[in-house]
Amino acid sequence: MTLTTPDVLSAWGYLSVPGPLWRTLLRLGAWVEPVLVAEWARLIRGYAVRMGRACSPGEIEAQLVWQEPARDTALARLVAARLAEAGTPPICVWSNMPLRLDTLDIDHGLPWSAWPCGDLWNLFPASRRVNQHEKRDRLPSAAALARAREPILTWWHAVGDADAALTDRFWAEARAALPVAADSSYEAAFSGLEWRRLRVSQDQQPPEWQGRTAAVP
Repeated sequence: MTLTTPDVLSAWGYLSVPGPLWRTLLRLGAWVEPVLVAEWARLIRGYAVRMGRACSPGEIEAQLVWQEPARDTALARLVAARLAEAGTPPICVWSNMPLRLDTLDIDHGLPWSAWPCGDLWNLFPASRRVNQHEKRDRLPSAAALARAREPILTWWHAVGDADAALTDRFWAEARAALPVAADSSYEAAFSGLEWRRLRVSQDQQPPEWQGRTAAVP
């Protein structure tokens, strides 16, 4: 059996999609996807007829139902708990304040509502007050993200130091979603995060969060 490794996939060649077309497809995805699903189902149904195979109504469409990504922050929370047990409590990336486990939230830096991504590079420790009552599901502004640079880098290093397997996962996910090379540094990954934030802002146009407005008790 052949594994679908990057080398195997690249052997089939590359497909280049113009940037404007790709961004248009992202914006109109809610309308484009149903059309593609319906057309693909029609095509497969035609194949089935020519092959003499019975195909019940809705059977093909059921196989094409989109599986929503699972929203899971358990791994990042486990790393935060390890840090606390080691005497180095995690820091809220948005307020730069140390966190207790009973006031800890794991925040999706790029909000789930605009970018449903549970990759390690997008999961940050945050004060529950900040996450649930201030930032909520808004996209951090460029300035707010820049101010959080050092706490985010500190957290990423902590994730990598916690477990070698987490380091491998972090970089595999980062390379898949951010414009970073295989041998990139965490600083380069942060630049990639800034780029991704800009893309989400331009493509999805979610409401932005300008940063802290009050002290965290």
